[in-house]
Amino acid sequence: MIKRGLAFITTIFIIMIIAGGLPVYAREGDGGYEGGISSGEAPGKTSFEYKEVCFITGEPVVFEGTLTVKKTLKQDKTTGKNVITSNYTYNLKNLEKDATLTRFLSYTTTLTEKGNGQIIEETGFGGRCTEVVRIGSTTYTLESYDFTKTNIKDPKPAVDYFAGNLWGRKTYRTGTGTNSGEVIVEISGDYYGYNQFWGTVETQVINYVIESQKKSGGVIDRWGGTASVSISSTTTKKIDYVENKPDVISFDGGFVESQYNNSILQYTAKLPEFDHQGVSTDRMVETKGSLMIESFPTSRRLLVPELNHLRGHWAENDIKALYSLEIFKENPARFDPQEVMTRAEFAEAIVLAASEVPKDSLLVESKTTKKSSNIKEEIISPFNDVPTGSKYFESINSAFKRGMISGRGDKIFAPEDYLTTADAITILIRVLGLEGLAPSSGAVTVFRDSDDIPGYARNSVYVAYRIGLVMGDDKGYLKPNDYITKARAAVIINNFIDYMRNDLKKDYRDRIVNY
Repeated sequence: MIKRGLAFITTIFIIMIIAGGLPVYAREGDGGYEGGISSGEAPGKTSFEYKEVCFITGEPVVFEGTLTVKKTLKQDKTTGKNVITSNYTYNLKNLEKDATLTRFLSYTTTLTEKGNGQIIEETGFGGRCTEVVRIGSTTYTLESYDFTKTNIKDPKPAVDYFAGNLWGRKTYRTGTGTNSGEVIVEISGDYYGYNQFWGTVETQVINYVIESQKKSGGVIDRWGGTASVSISSTTTKKIDYVENKPDVISFDGGFVESQYNNSILQYTAKLPEFDHQGVSTDRMVETKGSLMIESFPTSRRLLVPELNHLRGHWAENDIKALYSLEIFKENPARFDPQEVMTRAEFAEAIVLAASEVPKDSLLVESKTTKKSSNIKEEIISPFNDVPTGSKYFESINSAFKRGMISGRGDKIFAPEDYLTTADAITILIRVLGLEGLAPSSGAVTVFRDSDDIPGYARNSVYVAYRIGLVMGDDKGYLKPNDYITKARAAVIINNFIDYMRNDLKKDYRDRIVNY
């Protein structure tokens, strides 16, 4: 897809999904942390299609089946902290190997909110832990499992970013007496991801060290090996414009909104070769493979605005998309693409475009965590020049509370002032929560008119260029102090959504899974 900058603008026919539709639900933990992938077909479902690779026999064995996830949030009466109890039930099989895998894991996660808004999550086993793997005539029973997982979540206005680490040690028993055995699997891994309205990503890299010792007829066979699994699970929404085939119809066509769930698993393993009697040799064999799950996409039609007067305009499709998504709300027949956008109008559009992060649809909230009050809260505007009766009050108030805007100081927002390119870039980077990507001192941009960039916007412009959200015109100029027309604003917002839907996902997926 061709990128569109704030000054160099290209029209596209495939636009991204945003405010008007069903939310994309958080996928964190949909596949568990056992090195597998799930379909993650939320909302309204707790059982998913699931696949994983098992290495305990000395060769990769793929299991498929279902994973059922149940989560409950409650408040600890002693500490006052929120605690999530998560139960994962696996029912898997491999018909070719005459194999089955059943597993039940119960985790307890304690959430600690820090003063800067970040949340530390610490996870361990909170109850029963069972696993039985049967492959042919051999059964592996989990005897013990040590496990810990910790991650940090950093909520930003439109995105929740997270990163974590996990460690584990499994001990399996097989057989009895002179034909008994033991397999120990050491597990370590990192995971990263984000949740937002337009899409979610969770990536995992899990490493295994396997040690096996088995008695057979008085002979002890010992072997060791390693394996690594890389996982990427994504949920993405987009909209496509569909032309109507009949000529005699009241509208030319319209946008169709679709949601896609996709999970990819790639693995490599270095395990010993076995002789015809099943005894390990000194020769190590490297194997590779991959698995994928794609859920059936869901689709729905969006409304069709009356914008016939914009036919042939360079921003026609972007404007149509924002009207179809109900981000632009003024009377479409009166829409003037050359009219300059005000700060209030942009605030309303970006609040609708950057909807809040959806809650985890699998999480059931206990009554103990819910707070109720009969006291009616007094509504006070954060800005002296935005009264509570203003048509833009709700949008501006929401944008302020979520940290998207800060005004111009002294409780002044200047809602009727025109919006500049520098203003728009600053707001978008703040919405993404990526201000920290700028250097600590002296951010330098590549634009020929870099000296014209206001000091408050310099770091934001640097970040926007770095992540590909903004480009200059064909002569290398940004024109940071130019006012933005509504046509340009439509392209700016769609470019912002494109980054959220597509480019941000690539940074997480392509660095970990070669897809």
